[in-house]
Amino acid sequence: MIAARRPAQRFDRARLPDPLAYYAAELGFISSGGVWRSALCPFHKDSHPSLRVNTQTGAFKCMSCGAHGGDVLDFQMQRYGLPFAAAAKAVGAWNEGHHV
Repeated sequence: MIAARRPAQRFDRARLPDPLAYYAAELGFISSGGVWRSALCPFHKDSHPSLRVNTQTGAFKCMSCGAHGGDVLDFQMQRYGLPFAAAAKAVGAWNEGHHV
């Protein structure tokens, strides 16, 4: 019996969205200037921008609740409670590839 071929699926870091554009779309207002910028944290009730986001790497850290991660994929996973592959697909960093 010959096994059915499945499309190759893999994460492609190069396809992660630009951090500044991603965070602007996800969070709305982001303070201007510098690599590290501030926004309201979506992980807790926030009235003063306590979430710091790195517009080059995508890293984030909330100075109030402690939420943190290394890139926009970490943010997507935490904010929406998604597993790795689902979050990668949601941000466009999952390559369905060709049949192997």
